Amino acid sequence: MTTITLAICTKDRPVDMKTLLSSISIQTRLPDRIIVADGSDHPIKDVVDEFPNLPIEYFTVRPPSLPKQRNVCISKLTSNDDWIGFLDDDLVLEDKCLENLEKFIIKESNLSGVGITINNQVDLKRSLIREFLLLDKLPGGLFTKSGCPSAIRPSKVDLELEWIYGGATFWKREILESYKYDEWFDGTGYYEDVDFSFRVSRENRIALCSSSRCFHYHHPVRKERLIALGEWQITGWWYFISKSRNFNRLFVLWSMIGVSLINLAIGLSRPKSNRLRSFLGNIKGLFRILTGTALTKTGFSK
Repeated sequence: MTTITLAICTKDRPVDMKTLLSSISIQTRLPDRIIVADGSDHPIKDVVDEFPNLPIEYFTVRPPSLPKQRNVCISKLTSNDDWIGFLDDDLVLEDKCLENLEKFIIKESNLSGVGITINNQVDLKRSLIREFLLLDKLPGGLFTKSGCPSAIRPSKVDLELEWIYGGATFWKREILESYKYDEWFDGTGYYEDVDFSFRVSRENRIALCSSSRCFHYHHPVRKERLIALGEWQITGWWYFISKSRNFNRLFVLWSMIGVSLINLAIGLSRPKSNRLRSFLGNIKGLFRILTGTALTKTGFSK
């Protein structure tokens, strides 16, 4: 029998955690083990304790950091854990999510990583401008020549990909024994999933399972944090391509300038979008590349 372990990293989201655990508790195929790594300022063990019928093991991790919390979960694994799913705390699983996942990984036994489909993920339409700027590559889940991860769309068919989201993803235990999350991506961990799954996909097959599905009720970045996010968007990207050494830096800079100009154009045409803040952050990130300070660890938190 294949075992399924869930690893949930959370911080200051007791309501979201309760909703996620509720959706797990009504699965037609229950998980064999659940590891919760809580980085909350005010620990949420009381929420976890509301689900005594779930096999939850609870740990606090301070100071909080998404890659660090994920690595703590990995350190708790045993030889009895066959597949481990990292779930964001703001997910809601369809009731047959784990049942359909198990059928898929048994059928596709040569896969090393599987992403579950996010129903309410934005279904980006093809854009020749984004393709020209090396920001997208259909059908999604692939890397462009600039190292930009093309968006993963909701899919009705299974797809073999080059990267998968960090918070809706299952890995074979053997992968997690060989790979760890890079804690340079401190804080919320933007781009840490791209880095991790890129490294794995160089030597292993990963795919999106269309029948295992969930909803992601994403928390938007606060207005005052958009400049920091824009900066991290550039520096995290630069760190990733510098580390991997698989992408031409001229193509990378071309795409980064393209992202910045898109944010500028949207910010000027729709001031309420606050995209001008993202543009200013992008410029700060590009300046750090020019001054050779982009690889200095800074981190980003929402």
